[in-house]
Amino acid sequence: MIDLSILPSRLPSPKNPYASVSVVRLGARYSEALGEACRASATHVKPWLGTQLCPVTPAAIKKFIQSCENNRKNGYGIIYLLMGQERCLGMGIINYIHPVHEVANLGYWIRPEACGNNLAVTLCQSLQKLAFSQIQLRRLELFIEPDNKASMRVAQKLGAHCEGLCEQRIFGRDAYLYALVGNE
Repeated sequence: MIDLSILPSRLPSPKNPYASVSVVRLGARYSEALGEACRASATHVKPWLGTQLCPVTPAAIKKFIQSCENNRKNGYGIIYLLMGQERCLGMGIINYIHPVHEVANLGYWIRPEACGNNLAVTLCQSLQKLAFSQIQLRRLELFIEPDNKASMRVAQKLGAHCEGLCEQRIFGRDAYLYALVGNE
């Protein structure tokens, strides 16, 4: 496992036929773009990820960015933003990194008006490549609630395998476990 503090601030530009996008590591310089995206996305994100990963007030955004930076320094996780024309289109996160087993969770959200353009797949492919080639993880796990059909389609497009239903896994609700394995 590598030190997360040395990971790039910008990932290679992902290919997406619908938009010119970039994937950049979350930092204070993106607080306004993140805030605007979170305010536009909060009701869309909250049912699946709660409110913690989508702060809406300036104080909450500042605290969130600071917490994410601490998490990165401590090896817990890292967050990247999907940017298009200076706008934040979504967020991707690799967290709960287990240093012994070399596994982690993969999560993301895309702002509502950008959904349906394969942007979640684009973002997750960039994070998947980072996880397996630079962080040197063996496995990424996505926990997806049964009603979240869009995220199930994303997982399938990424090549993730559904391993089963985990009872009371997310906010006391059931969720399917999808897995991406590094050497497949």
